[in-house]
Amino acid sequence: MLSLVLSCVTPPQQSEVAAPIEPVPPPAPRQEPIVEAPKEEEVFDPDSISQEMYENTKVDVQALVGNLNRIIRTRDYSGWTENLAESYLREISSQAFLEEKTEELYRRDQAIASSIGRDPRQVSKKILRTARDYFENVVVPSRSNDHVDDIEFISDNQVKAYTIDARGQRLVLYNLVIIDNQWKIIS
Repeated sequence: MLSLVLSCVTPPQQSEVAAPIEPVPPPAPRQEPIVEAPKEEEVFDPDSISQEMYENTKVDVQALVGNLNRIIRTRDYSGWTENLAESYLREISSQAFLEEKTEELYRRDQAIASSIGRDPRQVSKKILRTARDYFENVVVPSRSNDHVDDIEFISDNQVKAYTIDARGQRLVLYNLVIIDNQWKIIS
């Protein structure tokens, strides 16, 4: 018996037409992130400063501080700010800095009053609102007669200037850095 199976094939409907198959690209080779070896920070060696450079820098810093003393004694605010690094001027103009210095000034004034027999509770608080207030109330009374006894190189272009008090203690006067070939106060 012979059976014959006949089938009708109908053409596919438009919606049944398959989209052309696009070839799948091979996966890209996996790239590992490039990790550079950490750079060793150059460590400043104070012994790299020659005696001549030390002496010349000390003379320059002493001259700067002498000029600052004159500026401060004459209450020349703009002359003083010309000797500040911009970052330091921004710092001393900030509200946080001024609030902190207001409290320090108040405690200092109370201690002075107490030491001369006055009631420290009677001391009025001077509010520092601007860098100029800081200059007038903190810098002028304390920095008009400074002198540099020693310097310490922090880097090739940064030094700390010290004075030595009556007890022989080294006190930091200024932290200085060279900016545009001029020494500027950074703190």
